[in-house]
Amino acid sequence: MTERPLVETIPSEERPAAFQRLAVASFINQGFVFLVYFFGLFASLILASMDVEDAVELVRTSMWIPLDEQSMEELEANTRMLHDHGTALMLVLILRTVARFVGVLRMWHRHSDGFHIYTTAQLLGILLPMLIAGNELFSFTGLLAAGLWCLLYYGQRAWWRPAWAA
Repeated sequence: MTERPLVETIPSEERPAAFQRLAVASFINQGFVFLVYFFGLFASLILASMDVEDAVELVRTSMWIPLDEQSMEELEANTRMLHDHGTALMLVLILRTVARFVGVLRMWHRHSDGFHIYTTAQLLGILLPMLIAGNELFSFTGLLAAGLWCLLYYGQRAWWRPAWAA
């Protein structure tokens, strides 16, 4: 006859504190950047409707901080890039933010597929802008930050239920 343990180990339904802090920080971040990208979408639509030289002149005259020649050239190049690709970039970044939110929300409800949604959104959010506007948009710091967030969530994987058990 096999003996049953005196206390059965049942996985806790309570979220670990580390996961709660991580998820709340993600929700705050995603809410903020969604607003930035949402208003950026409108700004990019306005820039796209203008002649490119008028858009560059508008940005140049709107500067309240004097820039050196190299910084002004970079600003003009970025304005031209946003004129040509800003709408597509903002849409990709909005979709990335929504997918990240869905991934964290799925993890919040203990579904392991949330991690895959979140990680895929992070990686595509780095790669797709480069496909749209070129390698100038690659940021090693952004890649490092995205990777660290994914690793932090990966460390919480023991708490999630597998997708098939949902």
